[in-house]
Amino acid sequence: MEKKHRKLPCAAFFLLIFGFLFLWFSRVHPLIPFDGDDWTYLSYVRMAIPIWGDWNPAKVFPEVLYPFFSTIAAFALAPLTGDYINAQTLMHAVVVSAAITGYLWCFAHLMRRVFSCSRVTAGVFTVLFLALHFLVFRTAEENNAYLLHCVSLNCYYNYLLPMLLNASAVMLLLASDRIEVFVKTGRPELRGLFFIVVYLAIFSNLPASGILAAYAGSRVLLALIRQGKRLKLKPFLEETGFFLGILAIWLVSAVFELSGGRAGAAAGGSILAQLRQTCFLLKTVVLESNRLFLGFSGIVVATALVCMLISGGVRSLNGKLASVLGTFLISTAALTVYMIVLCAAVGPGKITGSEYLFAIYFHILLLVLLALGYLVERFPRLMLALPLLTVVLISGINTNGNTFAEINTRGLPAEQCGELSRYLIEQYQQADRAGQQEMVLHLPQFTSDPENGDNWPYTLVLADRISNTMYNHGLTSRLIDITPVIDPEVNARFHIPLPTE
Repeated sequence: MEKKHRKLPCAAFFLLIFGFLFLWFSRVHPLIPFDGDDWTYLSYVRMAIPIWGDWNPAKVFPEVLYPFFSTIAAFALAPLTGDYINAQTLMHAVVVSAAITGYLWCFAHLMRRVFSCSRVTAGVFTVLFLALHFLVFRTAEENNAYLLHCVSLNCYYNYLLPMLLNASAVMLLLASDRIEVFVKTGRPELRGLFFIVVYLAIFSNLPASGILAAYAGSRVLLALIRQGKRLKLKPFLEETGFFLGILAIWLVSAVFELSGGRAGAAAGGSILAQLRQTCFLLKTVVLESNRLFLGFSGIVVATALVCMLISGGVRSLNGKLASVLGTFLISTAALTVYMIVLCAAVGPGKITGSEYLFAIYFHILLLVLLALGYLVERFPRLMLALPLLTVVLISGINTNGNTFAEINTRGLPAEQCGELSRYLIEQYQQADRAGQQEMVLHLPQFTSDPENGDNWPYTLVLADRISNTMYNHGLTSRLIDITPVIDPEVNARFHIPLPTE
């Protein structure tokens, strides 16, 4: 009973974090189905296995979970809210908020295991860790990106959620002393659930799964270094079999991705030129990060290094921290190289998006917090100042303007996105009530030459996929064929400026 009472404040703490995140993604910057990809994958159906030659062959995680939760919202929440768009927003706000909260719990668990600190100390570290996700790119008065931001609802399932899953798995593995024992002798049902998590983490997308693959590679490399010339195959496989398995499955996922349509649309040109451009863009992003974040991180890491060197180097670290740092530093280096090569292959500009930068900055933030944890462990009185420092850093996040970017590819206010999406539904339902098998779907104009261009986010070639979602989610009683028409009057109705070029 006493143990349960001790856990209640911890549960309340993470419930508060979840509540803040839920308000963020449901009210402040709501997750609203808006663009062609959002509507396409709301009701998309695929097997939970990689599919050779598909557009996204190995994206099992996003293309199974996004329509799964969307369908629950359509048939369970929409009748309660009376509004399909609100139901989708609420459901996805719950999912994203829960995923981020779980990610933060894994971070707190890791800090407690590494530094044997109290729950209160771990809580302060966790609040600071979360705050840095918002501070890192806050460089302007308005429309800033942040590490938990994606440009569309669909991208949350394609990028952020897989990133969170892989990062959470790595933190749990860092906190664990004997994962290989659990894999072999743990309770079957728990091992089965754990293998599902690993499977979904790997078969999500290449930027995200690289986080877990880099960590697995670092564990294998360190095992090789430890055994050196005395390497014996059986003990080596016993120690690294799980991580070799991760690497093998990850290679399978990469091969499947190379067979897909998206891989065929990757950037061409000189790979060396694209590597140079990717490195330049990454350097620019890092150096142009929030100055308060750069100053805080630089001071913490530099102070920790000086203290460590003065105190006798690595020997001044506790055993768990030394082990975690050794593994994670190698993983960080491998992941950074991997992301540079990947972005050079698919398009150097990708490296500037928060959807890709999360993988790199997760490693940076965790290293900064581990350095801070080391300083607090060495100088416990620092905890007197850390809460105030956290408040100061948090105060540097907000501005007098609309601080953070909206969650849509056109940067429109959330209310406009919701109104446009409801307008699409209204057109379908009017045609359905009239018994029509075909209809004209009026869409706003977003490009100067929409008939020959893509008119993103309402691409004409994707518009017919909206019909599938309308029918599959019960918004219409029949599958209605459409003729999409770009209509400037829709722009006027929703106060969307016509393109000038």
